[in-house]
Amino acid sequence: MTHGNEIEPTPLREEFEQRAGLVYFNHAGVAPLPRRSVRIIAKLAEHMAQHGASRYHELNAVHEGARQRCARLLDVPARHIAFVPNTSEGLSFVGLGVDWHAGDEIVTTDQEFPSNIVIWLDLARRHGLKVHQVPSGSNGRVDALALLERVNARTRVVTVSSVQFGTGAVVDLQRIGAALRATSTLFVVDGIQSLGILPTYSATLGIDALCADGHKWLLGPEGCGLLYLSEKGLEQIQPRVVGWHSVANAGQYQHICIDPREDCRRFEAGSPNLLGAAALGESVGLLLEAGVEHVQERVQRLVAALTTGLRDLGCIIHTPVEQDGFPGAGILVFSHPAKPSPVMHRELTSRNIYHALRGAGLRFSPHFYQDTRDVSLALAAVAEALSAQG
Repeated sequence: MTHGNEIEPTPLREEFEQRAGLVYFNHAGVAPLPRRSVRIIAKLAEHMAQHGASRYHELNAVHEGARQRCARLLDVPARHIAFVPNTSEGLSFVGLGVDWHAGDEIVTTDQEFPSNIVIWLDLARRHGLKVHQVPSGSNGRVDALALLERVNARTRVVTVSSVQFGTGAVVDLQRIGAALRATSTLFVVDGIQSLGILPTYSATLGIDALCADGHKWLLGPEGCGLLYLSEKGLEQIQPRVVGWHSVANAGQYQHICIDPREDCRRFEAGSPNLLGAAALGESVGLLLEAGVEHVQERVQRLVAALTTGLRDLGCIIHTPVEQDGFPGAGILVFSHPAKPSPVMHRELTSRNIYHALRGAGLRFSPHFYQDTRDVSLALAAVAEALSAQG
């Protein structure tokens, strides 16, 4: 069963060693690691087993090389990139680093993943802040203008997810960033559902802080992500977690210093996650090799083919669609009026279609290395699940 233009296999599919018969449509959850990332973990682990820290400069060079690749992905200088354990902690570094005053305000949406709302609600409770969770439209879209209408002289932060995890709605970052660029308000983005499949050039978009763990569309391991800060972000956001690595004279152990580094490494307080950063760097290198615009085009074609096929099977598409009729990122949420989503979820899982139960139904999230074969297998499984008893 195929729909629309054929999506040819890519040679980079050889980087992924998924077991036979598995259709992996949960890159919006946790992605599989490519071979090159697995190899670098094994290589560095063996290096550490043989040499310990006696050749640490070699490990540090790999770490900084990974930072350079992440910077290339965002098209920013490497001084604007820090490695963080995950999105939640990265956003917490940002939130805790603002000099809050009672009555300050935060503007966000009503669709945020907990990572991008828990920190702001906690800060509101501690400091007497006001958080505006602006309602989304009936079609699930995030209205950038509605967000901006809530901004006033007391607004310190406007924060959104670039793509909403439960609907796949793509947010107009450019419009928000342009409106806030000349103000003191910080534009903070949870980029985990777009970074790796949508070109996200933070400086051009006017983003002041962006956080993303590496384990979704970036194809990296869990436990290592990145934090980007603009010059405005570096000026306004101060590190609240500090240590030997975050200070200006890092490595000079006999001379205690509390002045922070001038760049984003001030948010890396202690010993780095070398293996995680190295693997993330390899995965980002794979995306750069493919070309982010090419990745975006393939992902959108995969989602378009799934959208058409699911509609032909009578499914309801809950992801807001763009003017061309198809979703703009990698998330596709759907349901069927004749089959409860939890039942469909079990049926598809039993047929080796790995996906997630999210939002108003089931969430498919394919990545660029997949092709028409994956779409056909998934649609055939949906058809079987709809005809199954129960």
